[in-house]
Amino acid sequence: PAASRAGWDRVILESERRLALRGSKLRALVAAAGGPDGDHEVDGDYLFDGTRLWVLAASEASEGVLGAAVLRAGSYEDSNRLLAISVCVDDPVVAATVARRAEALQSPPDVFCIDGRNLVPAQPAEAPVKAGEARISDGFDELCRGAGVEPLLEHGIWRGEVLGLEVVRVVDETDISVDGGPVVRVGVGRFDREAGALMHGGRSDSEALAAAADLVRAQRRVGAGAHPLATLARERWLRHDICVSPETVDLVDLVPVDPADERSSLRDPSPAPAIGTGLEGERVLVVCSVGVDPRLLGAACELVLRERPDRVLVVLPNRDVLTPVKRAMERLQVPALVVGATCGWEKV
Repeated sequence: PAASRAGWDRVILESERRLALRGSKLRALVAAAGGPDGDHEVDGDYLFDGTRLWVLAASEASEGVLGAAVLRAGSYEDSNRLLAISVCVDDPVVAATVARRAEALQSPPDVFCIDGRNLVPAQPAEAPVKAGEARISDGFDELCRGAGVEPLLEHGIWRGEVLGLEVVRVVDETDISVDGGPVVRVGVGRFDREAGALMHGGRSDSEALAAAADLVRAQRRVGAGAHPLATLARERWLRHDICVSPETVDLVDLVPVDPADERSSLRDPSPAPAIGTGLEGERVLVVCSVGVDPRLLGAACELVLRERPDRVLVVLPNRDVLTPVKRAMERLQVPALVVGATCGWEKV
């Protein structure tokens, strides 16, 4: 126990040391950029100088940078003004992406790329190239429908989901056992698919998919507990429910669209978008999320630029509709509303 405590103490000390170093770096960058004089307090990756929030982006990826900055700025804002924000990013590619997404915001943050001890204004990146449409094969559609699985094209890849959780996908592989049809892999996540391919047990794809779908449905239900099959990709479960019943959010129709970013893992939260039609015929972007996810605002920005909606509707579990989230989404240039929903895993 003593050795364990000592180990944790070292971890905490190292973390505090890293934060102190990053704070010193941020203070030096602000000074070099001609920021206001004074001994302004640095809180980790944030420095508030009285009129502007300076942020040293902690993430190596672009997804959560804007959201983290705007959420933090909300703690200094009042209802009459939007706080000026400057975001400092080490990676020039990330800086360019953040700069593009910031264009979808009112009073957009200034985004800088760190060049040694200097801050260089980041040039917005070009819009990402949308994946080409891939026609669904009759075989894959029949396979999914036969097991009660929803076929879905996302980022150019056909996959099948049960209540928002992927259980099968078409893969770009050669399989001599497949006679002209698509090569599919059944499983939840890459490792499960690979294991399933090795341990097929002589079952057909339809049998394997039916078994996987039944297993997922048994866990993704009202009152679901903490089983991974019940907790993974809940934002996509919420999107599924809203797409099935768009009238619950006053829409005429609603269909899934590609997320702003490709998921690297099922365990990584990723806001789940859809496009629908409002009661007055307006184009509505719906973004489903769970918890307070800093990726939400950046994803919404990317989707607004791509989909050009008339308004945005953010749907969260009722308990997650919090004032900081609503204030962050109000920064979008298009009208945005955050609403709560009763989710499929919640007891009524």
